[in-house]
Amino acid sequence: MSNLDSASQALAEAFSAVEALFTQVDDEKINFKPSEKWSFGEEMVHLIMSTNGTALVLASPDERLLPSDHASRGYDAIVDEYKAKLLLNPTIGQAIADKAGKTYQGEELKASFARAAQNTLLALKYWDEAKVDQWMVWKHPLLGKMTAREMVYFTVYHTRHHLATLSVKAA
Repeated sequence: MSNLDSASQALAEAFSAVEALFTQVDDEKINFKPSEKWSFGEEMVHLIMSTNGTALVLASPDERLLPSDHASRGYDAIVDEYKAKLLLNPTIGQAIADKAGKTYQGEELKASFARAAQNTLLALKYWDEAKVDQWMVWKHPLLGKMTAREMVYFTVYHTRHHLATLSVKAA
């Protein structure tokens, strides 16, 4: 993945694959909680929250952003650094998960995720190859300050990662 167009395409494909998982699960499977792991529903809440966050930061007007203070890291560098730091902080994602014991409805989760995905893809249309490296959009808890390009790359990886774990739960 070397440019914004390929990252946008990869993100759209990952979002579609997550949405397709809902054809494989019913509400019982969505709410089944394996010991010491998230249920399908809890993991979807985490993915919805993070995808909504990406949409929000990418939709911010330029005047609300800070100029980048570093060159954008590539996709592989983002993934490698994230994996290394996640090993040192394995519960970091749980900090933004839904803590309340809830019963989730598949149609509601699917609709929420579809909105978050659509908003993220729409926000990406405001960016181009030059602009995506000029602005800082977020300070990730593990990766630090991120340019828009880095945020898109991370979101591709993060969505793919959860697609893999959700696929196991859907099987």
